[in-house]
Amino acid sequence: MITARSVAVKVICDILSDKSYSNIAVDSALANANLSKKDSGLATTLIYGVLQRKITLERILEELNSKKGKTDDYVSSALFVGLYQILFLDRIPESAAVNETVNVIKQSKFKFAAGFVNAILRKAAAGKTKILQSIADSRDISFKYSCPVPLLKGLIVDYGRETTEGFLGVSLESPKMYARINTLKTTKDELFERLSKKGIECREAIVDGCFCIENGGGLKELQEFKEGLFYIQDPASQLAVAALKIEPSMSVLDICSAPGGKSFTAAMHLKGKGRIVSCDIYEKRVGLIADGASRLGVDCISTAVADATVKVADLGEFDRVICDVPCSGFGVIRRKPEIKYKQEDFCELQSIQLKILKNAASYVKNGGMLLYSTCTVRKAENEQIVDEFLKLNEEFALLESRTLMPHTDGTDGFFYSVLKRK
Repeated sequence: MITARSVAVKVICDILSDKSYSNIAVDSALANANLSKKDSGLATTLIYGVLQRKITLERILEELNSKKGKTDDYVSSALFVGLYQILFLDRIPESAAVNETVNVIKQSKFKFAAGFVNAILRKAAAGKTKILQSIADSRDISFKYSCPVPLLKGLIVDYGRETTEGFLGVSLESPKMYARINTLKTTKDELFERLSKKGIECREAIVDGCFCIENGGGLKELQEFKEGLFYIQDPASQLAVAALKIEPSMSVLDICSAPGGKSFTAAMHLKGKGRIVSCDIYEKRVGLIADGASRLGVDCISTAVADATVKVADLGEFDRVICDVPCSGFGVIRRKPEIKYKQEDFCELQSIQLKILKNAASYVKNGGMLLYSTCTVRKAENEQIVDEFLKLNEEFALLESRTLMPHTDGTDGFFYSVLKRK
């Protein structure tokens, strides 16, 4: 029998085995599970909650488990799901958390481990108060906020302990959902009225045209979304595009565009009057841009398959160029928590970022402006890339540079710089 907890255990097992990314795995699993809206919500909560607190849960499990040795990934994932419910979900009775998790094990090929799982979870329930106090009182930031030591050390070097703790504390919370009004098709009042009738609360956000959605559920299933009256986008991206001061009739190049959010926001600033060329290296991802533009009714966007590191001679020059480069993604660990556990070497990534920025600059007209942005907070991928570029390109001047943080700005972690060709 497929339940919210069995779906959660399977997805967590796949993600922790490096077989999938959370957003892709969750969408796929829920599409195939045929769960109720309530159970889909529970499965999603459990998956992201466990991923957010994986290191904390691992340490607690080690202390609870008197049998030392390797535990199968599926059994470990079930224990994580049970522990997360007991420790961090007050709305679920501890007995239900234990019994339902044990039932998942009983219905799997690991039914022999049911007694073991039952004993561990009952031990956790009995010691819940003491466990939670140990987390709250801990001076071990890695344990307290479930953050890998290499990432933790890098954040402290870049921002100091206080800011690092603020950032990591918020990373354990559920992020708010933000969207942007398609002003080519509707107005704020019209859209808010339609969504309000469906019980969806909308609040204006920190940038014009942006709004926060409460009680939205499956937004992509809404008729208003299908009609292209709004699209999903964090305020950080919207602030970055706004900083480019795009005006109607300008030409815009979005060199790493897919899935197209910044191009769509640029189109809102153009008011549909101008030209946008949106590029990506993969044809399938270029198709996503075209599909999004079609849904939104944005006809000033044309798409192209192009390598952002290589100059395309016939593209020409543009008034504004958007350069949102591939990055480590640590700014969005609230939304994709497994990213913080992927400890790749980012040296190669930084060289690609600089190469893309240099190429993007070659498309900027005299007097034109260039946006460099990432969804990470690592200074090695942000300020240091821009500083290195400016040393090599004296014809550009820095107009603005900003790092946005979830705990201070209410956005995803994000960085952007605006550069102008003199």
